Order: sequence, then structure tokens, then C-alpha cells
Amino acid sequence: MFEEIIEKIYKSVIESIKDRKEKLKLKQEEMLKDPKRVSKILNNIRNEHYPYLICKGEYAYLKYLFLCEDKESFINKNILSDKPENHIKKNGSNYDEMLWGHINWETMFKDVITELSKFDTSEEFGNLFDETLVDYAPYANIKYDKLHPKYARTYIFPDKRESIRQKAIDWVYPGHDSEIELCKRTFYEKFSGKTLRELNKEFPDFISEYLHKKMPNAYSFGKRVYEINNYLSGFVAYWQSLVGVQYGDIPNEISKKEALLREYIKYNQDQIKKLEEYQKDFYNLNSDGKLADEDDRDFSQYINMLLRD
Repeated sequence: MFEEIIEKIYKSVIESIKDRKEKLKLKQEEMLKDPKRVSKILNNIRNEHYPYLICKGEYAYLKYLFLCEDKESFINKNILSDKPENHIKKNGSNYDEMLWGHINWETMFKDVITELSKFDTSEEFGNLFDETLVDYAPYANIKYDKLHPKYARTYIFPDKRESIRQKAIDWVYPGHDSEIELCKRTFYEKFSGKTLRELNKEFPDFISEYLHKKMPNAYSFGKRVYEINNYLSGFVAYWQSLVGVQYGDIPNEISKKEALLREYIKYNQDQIKKLEEYQKDFYNLNSDGKLADEDDRDFSQYINMLLRD
């Protein structure tokens, strides 16, 4: 799960170490006591003994690649003559610059969204991702999985459903700077001060935390649409269940109730349609014609709250 994304992070770490090695013009034997280990790290060779590329003690030595600005200062520190724990006492154990400082966040953001979009909704991450898409009103209107089975539903062709879902993905995850920054910030909250060992083990947790931050809030247009549908489905099922019990032998009374029920359904469906229009109009307020960024979304949700009240 997320193996390809994790692999790209490993490659970015290796490239950052290579860049510093070349800049400082260092030989492999000057970087670690075992120069063969340097070769294996630079060639991304991981095995049962070194499953996470860099072992615990090696981090303390490799950190000097990012602490020194030239070969002379690196050599003068006589790094390899001291124990890793002494280097840790001196420099700390935060290796963020070496490990995460060269990640291409835009690429990682796109890779994460692409992989999440492929999960089935029956899977944990597929379901979480799908819940975030409810923020998009047209998609919320066709998301029937939790609605009462007796609620009359309009069949939607699979291609159209997938088209609406893709629009929801583009809307909820547009790739704006603020969206990429949220992904980056969540990543650092999870992995700052940690190593590649934790990256492998906790990357799914990072994805889960990120998705929970993307859940529609209480003032989301889409969430309102879904709540209306959810309420309406139960309401319709309840009143339909009473028709036979209360008016079993009075067809005229049944027809009155059914007419009233249809009218009430139409009222709610009109409300849903209006909410979809409001959502589109609010997000098109940007002068450049693009979808609004995070701040504009919060503003439009606030306006929506005022309209509701």
C-alpha cells in the first residue's frame, strides 16, 4: 500500500545525499567507516539487514553532509573517530533536512490523490477518500450507500457517475498551493524527527490523518445535500410504511398522501438543486474563474451558514 510513493521518497533521500557528497567532494571512505555501506545507500540497496536503507548509527554521520558547507570543514571535524551517540548528543537526532527536505511535494500530492482514487469504497482508505468527496454537492447527491433502501432513487449510468466522481476529486483536491501545503504540513506533523523506519510503518497513518483534515465541515454545501437526501430517504420510507396500516381500504386517502409525499420530495430535490447552484456560484467568484482556494471555501461556507439561518 502506497509502495510507489514511499519508493519515490527513498529516491529523493538518496539524491539529496548524492548531491551533498558531490558538493563536498567526498570519498565514500570519508563518509562512513564502511565505504561499502555508502555504495549500497547510494544505489538504493536494501536487504533484510538494512530494510530501511540507513541504519540507526549511520544517520549521525550522514547528517554532517548537511551541516558542513565544504570538504575542509567536514574533514576537520574528524567525524568517523567518534561514536554515533556522541554526535547525537552534539547535533540532535532530527534528520528532516536530509530525509524530507528534497521531497517534491506537488508530485507527492498528485501521487497520493491518484492512488486514493483507485481504492474501492469497501476498503478503509477508499471509504475515507469517498467521504471527503461528499463536499462536492453533485457527488453528494448521487452517493446513496447509506440511504434507506426504500427511498426511490434515480438510476445513474456508471460512466456518468464516474464523471461526477472525477469532478468531485478535482474540486476537493484541486492541487492549489494551499492544498499541497496542507499535505506537506500533515506529513511533517507525522514524520518530523523520525527516520525511514517510521516512514515505512506510519505512512498509511499520515494518509488517514490527511483525509480526516479534508472531511467536509458543518457548513459544507455537499454535506447539506447529503443530509437532506439522508433525511428524506428515512422520511419517505416511514410514511410509505404507514400508508397500508392507516388507510388500507381508503384509496382516496392513499392518493392524497402519495400526492403530498411527491410534492414534499420535489421540494427537497429543488432545494438540493439550488444548493448545487449556490456552490458553483460561490466558487466562481474568483476573478480568474478558477475554483476558490481554502480561504474562499471557508468564506463561502460561512455565507452558506448565514443563508441557512
